Amino acid sequence: MVWLKQKFVIGVLIFVVSLCFLAYVYQWTGDQSEKTQVQLESTGKHRNGDKSETTRADYVTGKPYVYDDEVDFRVIVITYNRDQSLMKLLRTIDELELDGDTAALEIWIDVNKEGAVHNETVQAARSFAWKKGPTRVHIQSSHAGIYGQWIDTWRPRNPNSKELALILEDDISISKYAYRWIKAVHKFYNSNPDFAGSTLTSDEQKSHDGSYKVLSRPENETVFMYKCVGTWGFSPRTSMWADFQDWYHEHIGKKDFHPYIPNMIGTQWYKNFEATGQADTMWEQWVIYYTYKEKLFTVYNNLKTVNHDTKSCLCINRREVGLHVGSKGREDFCSLLDRWEDKYVSFPKQVAKLDWNGNAIEKY
Repeated sequence: MVWLKQKFVIGVLIFVVSLCFLAYVYQWTGDQSEKTQVQLESTGKHRNGDKSETTRADYVTGKPYVYDDEVDFRVIVITYNRDQSLMKLLRTIDELELDGDTAALEIWIDVNKEGAVHNETVQAARSFAWKKGPTRVHIQSSHAGIYGQWIDTWRPRNPNSKELALILEDDISISKYAYRWIKAVHKFYNSNPDFAGSTLTSDEQKSHDGSYKVLSRPENETVFMYKCVGTWGFSPRTSMWADFQDWYHEHIGKKDFHPYIPNMIGTQWYKNFEATGQADTMWEQWVIYYTYKEKLFTVYNNLKTVNHDTKSCLCINRREVGLHVGSKGREDFCSLLDRWEDKYVSFPKQVAKLDWNGNAIEKY
């Protein structure tokens, strides 16, 4: 009898220990999966400790998103898995001068092809609360890629909307005067039929004919227009962007259509990507083609020349490791503009328009 009791007790102990071990393994694996994947959440819910509203994108990926509200200025931040770079950008956005206007910050986080999202990037975005307006974190419902992140994360409510948008990748830092300049540019040039929008591109402004010549204008010209869209902080003209979205979604499915542009180096890059099955990483070829087809130009600033320095950039590209960059690049070509003079928004009515090679176009 004693032997049977001992055997029973030993069996119970083994059973209890086994349960404890299984519970530990379950908890451990759950913790590890949390480090690599966050479950997508329902729309409009806050989690404890979150400073911003987190939503699961409540639309079908691949369709332009229209926001419920309308503000003077909407900042669109697109990101994937660079949490530290994202925070550097957000800190500069926090310093923006809005001059009393209303604004909203929309942070869009893509998921990978398996539907997993980068946990650290989500936590970084959730931890940020913009001082200037509401902050919303949108997690894509499925993999959108760089095309979907750029093209479909802002759709003006109507072609005549007064809302301005600025679309930023997470490796950009912007001057606190970026909005003041953007607003002035759109107000001054919006009635021009060949105005595509404005770009904050500053630290490197080079021609796209293959020579990579520095784009330049005299110091008495605060801006110039260029054929190529600048994607380092792009603020599209409202009506142009809506028309481009419609055109893009009509043409992207046509296998026999290619957005090739003559005499533009980007076309060769795009062809190379097509040959290696990576054309889905160069979304900008499509908007550049569209503006080329429609004979539109993007407004660039000329403030480095105006101020005779390298401390007058409206944005800098930090050249982080990413889709097309294998190693960290320089970010010291220029410093962000930290002083303001009204002459920066004294624009010429007859603005210079530059061809792909950087030369002024007399007639176009």
